Amino acid sequence: MKWRLLPILMLYVATLCAQPRTIVWDAADYPAILQVHGAPQVIQTVLGPAVEFNGSTDGVFVDEVPVKGMDEVTLEVIFNQYGDANFEQRFLHIGQVSGPRIMFETRVTPEKRWYLDVFVVMVQGSENAIVIDEQKTHPADRWYNATLVASGDSIRAYVNGELQGVSPLRFRQAITEGVTSIGVRQNLRSWFRGAIYKVRVTPKALKPEEFLKDYEILNNTLTK
Repeated sequence: MKWRLLPILMLYVATLCAQPRTIVWDAADYPAILQVHGAPQVIQTVLGPAVEFNGSTDGVFVDEVPVKGMDEVTLEVIFNQYGDANFEQRFLHIGQVSGPRIMFETRVTPEKRWYLDVFVVMVQGSENAIVIDEQKTHPADRWYNATLVASGDSIRAYVNGELQGVSPLRFRQAITEGVTSIGVRQNLRSWFRGAIYKVRVTPKALKPEEFLKDYEILNNTLTK
């Protein structure tokens, strides 16, 4: 099934207004699509369709900066990192190409394990956070919730609710321009090999017990 079926691929369930609201993207609907690269596939899960990326040519650009207007944010991605992927994987890039931005990345080891790398830039060259711990690896070919919690006192990264690292960077409304790329970095490098089921953007700092638990159901019926 080719990306020509895009009108069933990404869900945009809230419109940003004066007071930001929670935004959810999944494979049921979508925000405005600017550009599609390659032919991302629709795959079926017990919870509904997800989008699979081939790791070399598949990606999509969305005309949205979902964190715009948010003083704090919890950004969650329900995803499956395939174990036969290249070392550097960049699967969500919000904001500008090299200016203020949020990036979700993984690093995949020869043992088919991965660890999370979250990169946040408030001001290029002077205010940024890299949250990564290469000792905290996870088996590939399973579903996970990678989460960023950004507030006025820190940037925190989690996998399935377990803390992966903390940066003292203070988050604020600096990421206001640009677009969002899914499945690849915006400069078309580090293509993602894996699948994405859902992205949720919440305009407050959630606690781990409030994070999405979709991965638990998805793993109980895993076919990949």
